[in-house]
Amino acid sequence: MSVDMNSQASDSNEEDFGVNSEDEDDDEGEDEEDQGDISTYYEGVASDVEQQSADSFDPEEYLFTCLTYKESQRVLIEEVNTVAAALKAPQSLQCGVCLQIVRRDSLLALPCQHSFCKGCWEQHCTVLVKDGLGVGISCMAQDCSLQMPEDFVLPLLPGEELKDKYRRYLFRDYVESHFQLQLCPGADCPIVIKVEEPRARRVQCIRCREVFCFKCRQLYHAPTDCATIRRWLTKCADDSETANYISAHTKDQCSKCKHDFCWMCLGDWKTHGSEYYECSRYKENPDIVNQSQQAQAREALKKYLFYFERWENHNKSLQLEVQTYQRIQEKIQERVMNNLGTWIDWQYLHNASRLLAKCRYTLQYTYPYAYYMESGSRKKLFEYQQAQLEAEIENLSWKVERADSYERGVVGVEGELTASDRGDLENQMHIAEKKRRTLLNGFQDT
Repeated sequence: MSVDMNSQASDSNEEDFGVNSEDEDDDEGEDEEDQGDISTYYEGVASDVEQQSADSFDPEEYLFTCLTYKESQRVLIEEVNTVAAALKAPQSLQCGVCLQIVRRDSLLALPCQHSFCKGCWEQHCTVLVKDGLGVGISCMAQDCSLQMPEDFVLPLLPGEELKDKYRRYLFRDYVESHFQLQLCPGADCPIVIKVEEPRARRVQCIRCREVFCFKCRQLYHAPTDCATIRRWLTKCADDSETANYISAHTKDQCSKCKHDFCWMCLGDWKTHGSEYYECSRYKENPDIVNQSQQAQAREALKKYLFYFERWENHNKSLQLEVQTYQRIQEKIQERVMNNLGTWIDWQYLHNASRLLAKCRYTLQYTYPYAYYMESGSRKKLFEYQQAQLEAEIENLSWKVERADSYERGVVGVEGELTASDRGDLENQMHIAEKKRRTLLNGFQDT
């Protein structure tokens, strides 16, 4: 392929690249001298400066060539012809895949000019679509990454079912490539979530009610960012057998003496005092870097198990609180049916149980965040707010469990709900939610 670039420049344009008349040079020289112009201050300097050595190097030396219009035109034509020759495929009637001699009209090619027989193209597209590819289907030629357009692929696919799959895969790829759109990860859910600013935030599908992180389409994980929670879950999967073995061979309660202990660190309840929630902080050994590799490995396992146990404990508590929520729902329904109040009268119990699960969920995901944090003042502040949130959650949990044991709201009867108890529970809800939001505002990934 050759390109003919006709000159559109006039003779006057060509003359612009030529040498001006001597009269004009003389006039301009006189003007420059009159104005004190020093545009030629580089000229003739090299001959006036003594060279120190034969291999001296001028850092400002630069080779260049001045071309006229016609000369630059020839350079461009040569470059275009070189590229065209490189892209032009050899004219052959042999398929490059199956090596069969086929008729010329049976060879199909993309704009890259790589030609293959129709049968090979059909098999190539069919296999890749069955594997779930959409936009990613590319040319069969080696080292050619040119992607096949939709109107090229569709006629090669046998059957409407496979064509429908291909259209769905294309739609999926188009949505995933858009920074403001995200497909719902729910099973067979066609809903697409659209946001103004893509961030790692909680979204919920209106169709299947699936809750997930918009950025990574995984379970919502605030305050931990997407990359960190991915590392944590991978580590938990890799080290699950070690954690399961230790958990199976560790006693977590005494069924005989009813000894009171902290369910987080298994320490004596009485010794916690005002520092009860110190057990949520891991105290690292500052001298561990100077010890043996075996000691460092043991310390690393100890640190992991510390955070993993708390992660698991809060996960188990969350499952119990889901059961409490369902039980409260049933009791509220029963009380309403028995004319023991309206749904509005018992709505606060419903809200309290939901808030408890919400706060517990956030607290569970603070432990992966703390595990990967670097030691310093920021981590100390995070652990302090984490401990404050945990304290208020435990208080709220105790009050929700106590409210769950009530059969009806009779004032003044010992062991049953009073007006002050309800107000205390609602106040505790406000405190717990405030602590949760304070932690997220300071440490959630932005």
